[in-house]
Amino acid sequence: MKPLFAYFTDIHGNLDALQAVIDDATRIGISRFISGGDMIGIGPFTNEVLERLCNLPSIMMVTGNHDESILALKYGLPHPKSHRHAKQHHQWIADQLTDTYAHILSTLPRELIVEEDGFRFLFTHYPFKEGKKESPIVEDPFMPIISEPDSLAMEELFKGSLTYDFIGFGHHHILHDYKINQTYLVNPGALGCNKVAEARYAIIYITDEKDLKIEFKSVAYDQTNLFKAYRELEVPDGPFLMRAFHS
Repeated sequence: MKPLFAYFTDIHGNLDALQAVIDDATRIGISRFISGGDMIGIGPFTNEVLERLCNLPSIMMVTGNHDESILALKYGLPHPKSHRHAKQHHQWIADQLTDTYAHILSTLPRELIVEEDGFRFLFTHYPFKEGKKESPIVEDPFMPIISEPDSLAMEELFKGSLTYDFIGFGHHHILHDYKINQTYLVNPGALGCNKVAEARYAIIYITDEKDLKIEFKSVAYDQTNLFKAYRELEVPDGPFLMRAFHS
């Protein structure tokens, strides 16, 4: 089998989880990475995560709702009302975010199309509401999360994109693994937000029979630095975030 790339999503400012995935994929011999958005927000390591991503030998990224909501505050633009519960936290992240990495985030697309070995790949954080693909984040362009996904719900959610061979997405922090006709729908689960100390990602292969194969991986990592940073940096809503997303 030929490995193409490692796909992950929803790092959410968790540097140690990201590093665990990079180390694991590199050990296997993978040097190409694709991120499905929400690189920042929730976790405390904003610039550190973006620096690590930008220093990878090959990285492609799309933006997520947290990335864009934080950028809105960074640039003095309206923040979405649907995220008002997180506005103080987002403002804290925006205050930490350097101009350099804010600029890099602001240039990223919402969708990424990759063609390789005759296969067509689409990466996006989540599907968009009708006519909202280009709308600013204040207008809540992403579809609501399907809380209990199944094949029928996924087929309806992605009905406009099922001409691709593979769709990688995120946003919902649980694993999704579906195949509808010829299209693989893959969300490996949030890399940086997991109730156990394991960072999740997927490896996409082309088999000898010229088909796609997806391997889901979970890599253990040490949460000591993560929890220490939440406390020492006094991250807004830190105790709640630690309980809700990491334990």
